[in-house]
Amino acid sequence: MMMNYDDTLIVGVNQIGLTNGFILPVRIDFSSVPHLLIVAPSGSGKTYLLTYLLGQIAKKPVKLILADFKGVDFIEFSGCANYYKHNAVGEALDGVFNELQERMANASENSNYQPIYLCVDEWSGFLSSLSAKKEQDSFKQKLSNILMLGRGVKIFVIMALQRADANYITGRDNFGNAIGLGTLSKESVSMLFNDDKELIQPKPRGKGYLRTDGKPLAEIVVPQIRDVSTTKRVIRKTLK
Repeated sequence: MMMNYDDTLIVGVNQIGLTNGFILPVRIDFSSVPHLLIVAPSGSGKTYLLTYLLGQIAKKPVKLILADFKGVDFIEFSGCANYYKHNAVGEALDGVFNELQERMANASENSNYQPIYLCVDEWSGFLSSLSAKKEQDSFKQKLSNILMLGRGVKIFVIMALQRADANYITGRDNFGNAIGLGTLSKESVSMLFNDDKELIQPKPRGKGYLRTDGKPLAEIVVPQIRDVSTTKRVIRKTLK
């Protein structure tokens, strides 16, 4: 039986509409423009936005994998089969990369893969923890392959960082969507919004910009999670 999967996520509310009294959800469609890079300095709302997105993904008939290098912000998910912390982030990436290869090798016109969402928090921290450059390069190359080929076999990446650093992300141009919250560094602005960098201004917590390939830059506000405890229970159930 063929299943139609909904690959859209609400990432915010349109700031201009909100200013004028309208609540206009801002959506991204991973099946059209895959992958999402989130950059937000400490205290800008990165973890809150990631929780909001995880809550939506967890309600879909998909496979959710959360790779959390610090193992602090999502510590309540410890013990779940699809939650990886500290250096186990590498295991998560290896598993998704192997699934990518399997799907690519067996792809056909009738392939109807269950979507996989790999959510990585603090990728640069994980790579920095690896002493061997060869090992770093290996993981960077695997990530690049997932970003480049994942869309065709329903594998999507959401990556959250405090600071964008081109040294740690190979294939960053394959992130079709990018969100920057709060006050971004010049390097982060250049990496996320190079074509519109003169438009980027410092924002308070929970507010920022969305770039989606082929669309105008949008100012967004991260929506409020109505019930954080319930949302985290749903996420935990899916990760288990």
